[in-house]
Formats: sequence, C-alpha cells, structure tokens
Amino acid sequence: MDFRSANAQSQPGHQPLPVSNPGGTVKPKGNGGSVNKLLRGGALLFLFSLTILAVAAIGIIAVSKNDSNTQQNKFVNTSDYQAVFLTNGQVYFGNITEQGTDYIQLQKIFYLTQNTSTDSKGNTTTDGNYTLVKLGCQQIHDPIDQMIIERSQVSFWENLNSSGKVVASINQFNKQNPKGPDCSQVSNQTQASSSSTTPQGSGTTTTPSTTTKQ
Repeated sequence: MDFRSANAQSQPGHQPLPVSNPGGTVKPKGNGGSVNKLLRGGALLFLFSLTILAVAAIGIIAVSKNDSNTQQNKFVNTSDYQAVFLTNGQVYFGNITEQGTDYIQLQKIFYLTQNTSTDSKGNTTTDGNYTLVKLGCQQIHDPIDQMIIERSQVSFWENLNSSGKVVASINQFNKQNPKGPDCSQVSNQTQASSSSTTPQGSGTTTTPSTTTKQ
C-alpha cells in the first residue's frame, strides 16, 4: 500500500483553490453608490435653493420699485404744476397724474421755445425771450393733452410755485383761452425744442402762446 498517496490527499493545505468565473460580475465593496446618491441629492437641493433666492430677489426689487414710486407720488403737489426735465435737455410743464414703475404720466402740458426770426438773407436771430406753447391741436401732429414719459428719459422733476413766471404765464394763457387753444391756428412745430424753426421771411413763430422774458 502506498501511504504517500493517502497522506497527500489527507493534508488540508493541498486542497485545490476554486476557479473564479471570468464572465461574472464583481460587486464593488463598500457604500460608494450611497455616496453618489447623496452628492446628486445635495447638488439638486443647492440648485433649488439658488432658484428660490433668485425669485425672491426679483420680487424684492419689484416691491422696492413700487414702494419708491409710491413715495414719489406723495411729493406731487396736485394743486400746482410740475416741471419734468428730460435727459435730452427738454423740459415739460404740467400736472403729474400718475407714476408707474417705468413711466410718468403728464397732463395739461406746456413747453418753452426760444423766439427766433429769419431775415431775407436766411440769417436767424433770437431776441432772448421764450414762448410758452400749449401742447395740443396747435401742433401739426395734433397730439392729445397727455404724455407718457419713460423714467429712463427723466433726469428729475419738481413742483412749481404758483408765483413763478412759468405758472403765471400758464394762468395767463388759460385766462385768455377759457375754451382751450385756438385749433384753427396750427404751427409747424412737432415737438418741444430749445429753439423754434420758422420759414425764411416769415418772421417770428406763429404759435399762439404767451411770451416769457428771462
């Protein structure tokens, strides 16, 4: 009898190792999948929080603008006229009736033009006086007595004293024209400007208005 063969089979250290399946799937050890899920959840929560903050900021800005307009409305002296100065240098006089987030509404509007005259040679001169013109049917484009002015075009506005020259001229015009301006007399003006333009040889402007000296 061969005892070496029996001893070799009985020794536990010489048992054959199992052969791994090369085509099988090896599951990763540890909790890496849970960590990835937590990271994705945290990123989504962060983006959601940013969205909420952005919406809240927009709402706060909108409310602040509305509050600012409300604050400005209380400064309007409704019993007097206001002057609205634009960024292009033009100024309009009238009553501020409403202030929105992006606009100012003005009614009973007047504006100033500088008196000019043109001689037969085409030379234009000014006499140093300004004419207060009523916005309305006297202009060639016949606008209604209302103006919506974008806030981005407004430098500032201010209340006018009833004793000032502009308000005195407006009151004089209203007294002379109780039924409004004479629509049969139409000028060639289409908008307010720092100086009025007249045809050659026609002399001064023909717009019915009141003259205000500096």
